[in-house]
Parts: sequence; C-alpha cells; structure tokens
Amino acid sequence: MLVGLGSRAYYRTIAHGVFHCERCGGDRPYRHRSGRRWGQFIGLPVVPLDRTGEHLRCVNCRTCYRVELLAVPTAEQMQVALLSATTAAALAMLNANGAPSQASRRRAIELIASAGSPQYAEPDLDTALGLDIKPAVAELSCVPVPGLRGAVEILAIQLETYSKEWFLTRVVQVGLADGSLSTAERDVVGTVARYLGLSQARAEDVIQLAEEAAQAG
Repeated sequence: MLVGLGSRAYYRTIAHGVFHCERCGGDRPYRHRSGRRWGQFIGLPVVPLDRTGEHLRCVNCRTCYRVELLAVPTAEQMQVALLSATTAAALAMLNANGAPSQASRRRAIELIASAGSPQYAEPDLDTALGLDIKPAVAELSCVPVPGLRGAVEILAIQLETYSKEWFLTRVVQVGLADGSLSTAERDVVGTVARYLGLSQARAEDVIQLAEEAAQAG
C-alpha cells in the first residue's frame, strides 16, 4: 500500500426520533445514521467505496443499535396504547346492556384513570357514552364495536399472554361491578379476547377466575 492511502467509514444522520434505548433503560433521542467507506489519501476522503449500512445511535449514551429496534414501542407509545384500549373496552362493556349501572360506571372510571388518565371523571364518561357505539346486542359477537378492534389489537402486539389475561380480567371487572355478567357482557368479553389473540376457552377461564375473586372479596 502506498504511503498516505487508506480507507475509513463516514456516517451521516438521515433521521431523528425517540426510541427505547436498552442501555439507558428508557426512552431516549436517537440519530438514524447511514454509513459509507471512503478511500483516503493523506487523511482526506477522496473515493467513495462500499456502503457500511445503517444503524441507530443513542444521543445520550452513544450506543449503536440495529434499525429493527424501532419496532420496539417506546414507553410513551405503550402508555397511549394501554389508555386507548382500556377506554374502548370499558365503554363497550358499559354499552352492552344499554344503561350501565352506577357501580359499573365507577369501576370503568377507575379503570380508565389507572390506565393513564387520572383526571378522568363522570363528565368525561357521560360524553363518551353519548357516542354512537351501541351496536345491536344480537350482532355484537360478529360486528366490531367501533374503535375497539384497532385499539385492542395495537395493545395486544405489546403484551405477553399473562398481560393479555390481566387486561381482560380488568374488563370483566367492569361488568361484575353490579353482579354477574349478562349474555351481552360475555359477548363483549369474547370480542375483546379475540382481538387480544386469546381463545374463547381462555376467555371463559378468565371470566371464571374473575367471578371467583369477586365472590371471595
């Protein structure tokens, strides 16, 4: 090799964003970088060579990751998905029988508040229940409740089986707040379970365990 010749990879930032940095253990800003190797002469890049690929680089700790890490949701995205799915599922349960009881309303408010909306109250629920999300009970098992399917399926992508069952249990508790589940409420539970990717048999198991816990309490 002639003196002064060599090669070096240079990177340029092609995008910015926020991702979950595994090393930092939380949401952090990143730079999406693309690289290329250049032939050098006396330290200066003069000839473009092969591309070295793309990667993500944490702005805080400077750790580099594969671009595929962007498929992992950030904590903020997970919180938004949880609140959206919880709200949709709780409203579906309340609308199952037409006029929800006060006990079920209180449980739904508690559920939504704990999912990420601590200021959620009666007026918010009244506004939400005024929406046209009351399909015929007879059709509920085959016609999705508007907004429910998308919200629950987005959340389901982020959950393990145990977490899916935990979420479904909380939905069941809305119906159990005023006694046993009605046929319409069971249909809603089955619908939510299906969107979560759980079998009907597993949904029945979740209902039974929730009922036993309610009776014991």
